[in-house]
Amino acid sequence: MKKFLLYFLLIGAITFTNANHPILFKTNNTASFSFEISPQTTSGTISIKTNLPNKNVILVKIIDKAGYIRIQKKLHLEREIDVSALKKGHYLVKVYHRNSMAINRFYKGKDAINNR
Repeated sequence: MKKFLLYFLLIGAITFTNANHPILFKTNNTASFSFEISPQTTSGTISIKTNLPNKNVILVKIIDKAGYIRIQKKLHLEREIDVSALKKGHYLVKVYHRNSMAINRFYKGKDAINNR
């Protein structure tokens, strides 16, 4: 009886760890969540363009190199964020929508090409 129980547990463990098992794991063929920041180099505001309709609420976090959250906002229709109060440097932008998250980056400062 012990051998049967151990064999049953082994088969069960192998079945549950198989990520491609069609009965246990349903695959969703929906497009993944993504966004773009424009402009990539700015001194004033950034605009966030997502592949979602504008009626969806997104949570935006702007994080500096040290990992501190400098700006955190929930955006609905207006998708622009004023970053003029931030210091010059590179920043990460994390955008959350429901259970999805995407990361992008931008540079706060003047563009070197337009500086001449």
